[in-house]
Amino acid sequence: MDFKRVLIIILAIVFFIVLVQNFQPINVEFLFWEVEVPQIIMLFLSALLGFLICYIWLHIRGRRRRR
Repeated sequence: MDFKRVLIIILAIVFFIVLVQNFQPINVEFLFWEVEVPQIIMLFLSALLGFLICYIWLHIRGRRRRR
């Protein structure tokens, strides 16, 4: 296996450990809404949103360079 895959696997394991340790409920306020959700959900959604933004950004940047 190459270095990149090993690093991704290690980071995924560390992220999973952090998720499992955070089950307590938190209050989330967004504009006019207030919701109580488990912290694990917010951590997962935040990581997913960050991954999607990075993926889209790199995809758009890659298209500009090919033109």
